[in-house]
Amino acid sequence: MKKMKRKQNDLVIFPCPPLSLFKEAPKDQSESQLVDCPDCKKKMWLSEKKKGLLISCVVSNTDIVLKCYDCITEYAKEHPELFLDAELLGI
Repeated sequence: MKKMKRKQNDLVIFPCPPLSLFKEAPKDQSESQLVDCPDCKKKMWLSEKKKGLLISCVVSNTDIVLKCYDCITEYAKEHPELFLDAELLGI
């Protein structure tokens, strides 16, 4: 997960492993379930920790980007400025 400051708002980016690359839930993450990527609609793994942080972000009105690894890669190519001062948080 990457967290970065944008002016006065926070943006939290949640990259999720796609089912196409991970046939089983990733072992380095908390328990995960399959959900649809909001962009491509393909299945991706969403961990319990990420789900909890997503809820927290919604409650605190934080901007969120939730996508599978493939869609995050494309998003980063389209918006590289968002990743320049990003801080990686291991969750």
